[in-house]
Amino acid sequence: MRLGLLIRDAEYRDALVHKLSSYDNDIFVNIIGNNVKEASGSVILTDIPPKELDSKVLNALKPRTVFLISSEKEDGEECNTIFKFCSIPEMISELSIVYNRWHGMGLGIDHSAKLITVCSESDSYSSERCRALAGHIIYSHGGSVLILPLSYINDYGVNDKVRVNSLSRLLYSIQCGRENGLEGVTYTDSYGVSSLLLGKGRNPVAYLDEDELRTLIFGLSKQYDTIIADTASCFRPENIEVMKESENIVLFERGRRVTGIEEILGEDTMRKLIRIKLTGGTEDVITMDECLKKIFGAGGDESIKGRNS
Repeated sequence: MRLGLLIRDAEYRDALVHKLSSYDNDIFVNIIGNNVKEASGSVILTDIPPKELDSKVLNALKPRTVFLISSEKEDGEECNTIFKFCSIPEMISELSIVYNRWHGMGLGIDHSAKLITVCSESDSYSSERCRALAGHIIYSHGGSVLILPLSYINDYGVNDKVRVNSLSRLLYSIQCGRENGLEGVTYTDSYGVSSLLLGKGRNPVAYLDEDELRTLIFGLSKQYDTIIADTASCFRPENIEVMKESENIVLFERGRRVTGIEEILGEDTMRKLIRIKLTGGTEDVITMDECLKKIFGAGGDESIKGRNS
């Protein structure tokens, strides 16, 4: 995401640049002057009140501009607004929504949640590794974790009979802005790991198009601190786009198959990749700990992107 800052408060602006840059490497921040042409292709974040802008200029900039407000009582002139001193995850989430809407990309990803994509050489052990990763995150860092299956077979299904249209109802609720009530469409196991309430076997999530998949992740990200997207070996184009928008990509491998992950991700996305060689021994626990350090940082809790950060 490209972000142009047009902020008069220099001290606040400099602090914000530091926070945004350290929070997410995929955000390109550009400090602009009074000439918005310097922010071509960028969403603009500004502390200039809408009422100070000429009406023609305001109408032209409104779709791509987010105005900082100091209180809820402040008049936003029906523009995109956000509280000046909100959390960084909340600010990035709002900016991402405006950015994706302006570029015609749908809802995008809610960056208040950490999105991790897991892939593997074989589907046979991917769900097992995802559950282990989710359990490690909950034990070591806390927060709520949901696993979202993206391969064609759902290994997280329940035995109980579930409504066939539960996924359709969830997507409709998110699109209508009613994503708060997830009790009927998700469940949490005894280890605290959550999943969608879907049946075993054929996975309907694997047949969603890119916009529908973005919508689903957007809604779930508002409710959970961490989303683990389990693609297993299903590298369909829609899943690859999710991988590219993830903060981290974890590949579990045993060296028996060639995935071609380098060609799938491309050079720019490869820097997000964390490879874990599975041995079946005690070394796997150590490599999982090293993986979490790369995801959350070696310093501990200060690196966690919780929604209250």
